[in-house]
Parts: sequence; C-alpha cells; structure tokens
Amino acid sequence: MKSNVSLLLAAAFAGIIGFSSCSKDENQAPKINSAELSSDNKTITVTFSEGVYKNADKTGNLDASSLTVTAPAEIEFTYTVDHTAGSATATVNLVITSIVQGTEKFSVKPASGTAIYDNEGEPMGAGTVIESNAASKDLGIMGKWLSEGENVAPLLVTYFNVLNVEAEFKTDYTYIVNQYNVGNTTTTPDLVFTGTYEFAKSTTGNIWTITCNQELPYAATASGIFEVKTSPEVLWYEVVQTTGTQNVPPTPEAGFGSSNGGSLGTINIQKFVRVQ
Repeated sequence: MKSNVSLLLAAAFAGIIGFSSCSKDENQAPKINSAELSSDNKTITVTFSEGVYKNADKTGNLDASSLTVTAPAEIEFTYTVDHTAGSATATVNLVITSIVQGTEKFSVKPASGTAIYDNEGEPMGAGTVIESNAASKDLGIMGKWLSEGENVAPLLVTYFNVLNVEAEFKTDYTYIVNQYNVGNTTTTPDLVFTGTYEFAKSTTGNIWTITCNQELPYAATASGIFEVKTSPEVLWYEVVQTTGTQNVPPTPEAGFGSSNGGSLGTINIQKFVRVQ
C-alpha cells in the first residue's frame, strides 16, 4: 500500500513539474501594435508590443535605418525616426512635398529581420507590417479663392488700381485669374489671366513654391511662394514676374516679403479666402 501511495505522489509531482514546464512563457518576438498618423500629416506615432532596441544586446535607438516607411507612389516624402532605446514607442517625422488627397495611408515595417530587437535579443520578424490611418487632405493651392478689400496686395492697388481678384487653381494644373479694377460694377473682369502651374512643398514650415506659366493675356512666367494658413483659412500668395524683368522671386527660407531681396517689403503679399 505504501508503495502505491508513493507512486501516486510521484506521478502527481511529475504532473506538476510537467505542467509548469509547458506553461512557462516563452519569449515572443516584438511586433508593431499601431501606427497613428497625426492630423497635420507630420508624424506617425509607432507603438510596439514591448520596449525595443536597435541592437540585440539591449542598446541603440531606432532610427531611419531601422524602419521602412512607404506610401502610395503619388506621395513624395522623406522621413526621420526619433526613439529612445528600450521605449515601446517611436516617432516617424514626415516631410511631405506633394499634395495629399486625404485617402492615402502609410505602411510601417522593420527594415529587415535584424533591425529591431526586444530586451531578450529576440528580433522582430521582417514580415511585420502595419498600416496607418488615412492622411488628412492637403491640396495646397488647388481650389477657388477670392481676394478683396484689405487682402488685395497694396502693390496691385497702388499701381494697377485693382479692386478684387478671383483665382481658380484647377486639379489639372491649369489656372484662371479674373481681375476687377476699381469702378467695375459688372460681372465681367477687366483682365483674365490663364496658364498652367506647378508647385511643390518646401521643407520650410508649410510654405510651398509655385511657378505659373502664363499663356494669356500674354506669355510670361511668374514664380514665388504661398502658404495656406488655418483658423481661419487664408491663402498667403507672393509671386513676381520673372520673364522680361530683373525681379527675384521670394524664397521659402527668406519667407514672405522677400521678393527682390526684401526690397518690396509686404506690399506684394496677396491674401485670399477659399470660396470652394
């Protein structure tokens, strides 16, 4: 009888040992839990399942060589990565230099199978990938705008007697600008400017560069900068005609008021409100 009891106790003990061995947590490879794109399209907050490192020995901050960030082909951008070794979050800093329709999403994944590690040296699988939420729409200057009253550039008022300006920058990269002069009480503009345009977002704040290739009423090229400011939404626009002149366009780095090296001051800054 004693022998049987001993055997039962031994079996029970073996069962406990076996259960403990099977239930012991094995180290799981780290993964990306989420990628949250900010409302201004400037950062992606990447959250991992645990604290991560650049190296297997629990050292190193993740950087741009640790993560691969992609977007639809029409989105032009560069990025850097901020991270502190051992942190479970990283920030992807985006510089987008093209328009955004508002439906695009970014994908984030490790740059390779040996790019990201947890605190036990377990690497994140190269196939780990997650998609961000949709970007916020940013069409730059595209749309219909109206400049009137104090928003009309003083230069236009003083030298060209301009009362108000209607501008439409179309999605096919053509534009039409209707100019009404003081005294015009009709719906027929005094001058109509048409042509094509191209623009790109600079790396200076939210300023874009723009070049207008005018076709009517005469051929000319004008270049400069613009920025769509918010709360309320107002388009700041400053360009100069470069063909047949010695004018020097303003630059994003020098900012608004930098036409002709700043000699014009603020009198060449046109402001518009969006009407569509």
